[in-house]
Amino acid sequence: METINEAKIKIKFYKKIADLKSKYKEKREFDKKYENLRINSIDFLRGILVIFTIFLISQGLEGNIEKTFIISKWNGFNIADILLPFFLLIMGMSIPFYVKKNHQEGKIIAEISRSIFKRAVIIFVIGLIYSILFLQAKANVRLTGPYQLIAINYLLCSMIYIGFLKKKIKNNALTYIFISLGAILSLIFTIVAFKNGAGIEKSVFTSVDKSVLKGFASSAAADPEGLLATFSAIPITMYGISIGCILNKKPIEHKKYVRYKRTHMIKEHGFSKENLLIDMKSRFNLKSIKSFLSNYYRINNEAKKIVNLFVLGLLMYILSAITGAWIPMNRNVFSLPFVLRCCAIMFFVIDIFYILFDIIKLDFGTKLVRRIGQNALFVTITISAINGIINLIKIKSIYTGTWLHFNNWFTTDFILPITGIEKASTVYALVLTVIWVLLLNLLDKYDIKISI
Repeated sequence: METINEAKIKIKFYKKIADLKSKYKEKREFDKKYENLRINSIDFLRGILVIFTIFLISQGLEGNIEKTFIISKWNGFNIADILLPFFLLIMGMSIPFYVKKNHQEGKIIAEISRSIFKRAVIIFVIGLIYSILFLQAKANVRLTGPYQLIAINYLLCSMIYIGFLKKKIKNNALTYIFISLGAILSLIFTIVAFKNGAGIEKSVFTSVDKSVLKGFASSAAADPEGLLATFSAIPITMYGISIGCILNKKPIEHKKYVRYKRTHMIKEHGFSKENLLIDMKSRFNLKSIKSFLSNYYRINNEAKKIVNLFVLGLLMYILSAITGAWIPMNRNVFSLPFVLRCCAIMFFVIDIFYILFDIIKLDFGTKLVRRIGQNALFVTITISAINGIINLIKIKSIYTGTWLHFNNWFTTDFILPITGIEKASTVYALVLTVIWVLLLNLLDKYDIKISI
């Protein structure tokens, strides 16, 4: 028979499940209430990055991954290098909207700060467990990792953003404040990283990780999410916040727009060199440009966002090319040229996606990707864990005669004979990614949204 203690435990368990269900329903109702604040382009881009993450963590042969899909050992700029910076940028974009919807709900700054702190701690702890279980360390277990870096960046940058809001600084100004702060911090960390030289062994970042983390750091020559790298990534999140501030802009009501009358000498008096110069001077001067922009943006506020994103992206790309002539592109220390190049690409990409998914409202074929983006952390952590568990299974290869982990066995016995060693790991990753994406249709089918 069931004892009294067992009955009490069961009651507590069912009560806890009921509480969790109730909280989930409340959270979904809250999210649906502020669905209008969601930026479709952000969700879509986050979904694309999650799918790419699934591809990177689903490789068939760890020792034969294509160079493009590996984080650069030191200096360099591969596709894999931009994944974490892009996640940081998207996280930064989401901060202004997260604060805004909670503030509109009537929550005070202290409550919003507590929820941000709680969220950061949860992500950090999950990341720590993930690093210990699945990431390779130099000697012991790995304490650093991408989720810990994300958690610390999220907490610090959110607090800085809230601090500026308390000073009643508007989005317009915050855009340029965060861009300026990001550039200054990135320059400082770059100087610190390379002050002893550009080599991996001379970097202050690697020496700090060796002396402090020792055997608890990454097995790589330079820990891509080491102690100083965690803080040198902050400028990227700040640039993300600046994008969020641009997208969060509202038309300014009762604004006095600049009036300026331009001459029409050629139209009124015919063409001549003198009349051409007068008309050109009338149009190409500071007052004329201010008047044009002021009145055009009054008619179309979305145009201002598009122009701002494009101009800032172009400026960052030019600066990354100039600084890159002297400073190496380096993902491991988040060097200034690397940060500027990643941010420039993101400014261009989000500009295009914003036009497609938020202005034109393109919806065909994007719903699943956006749903994956809304469950980003849950999806990546869950799939990483499942892949890790599946790969613990060992099967004897008919080709090598040795016992191999599941991903190595399947790739070696079924894919490698067809594709060759160079493409085998990539093909396995593609097949597994497609399977996972098809399974993730369940998120959309059952309207699941688990945001950590």
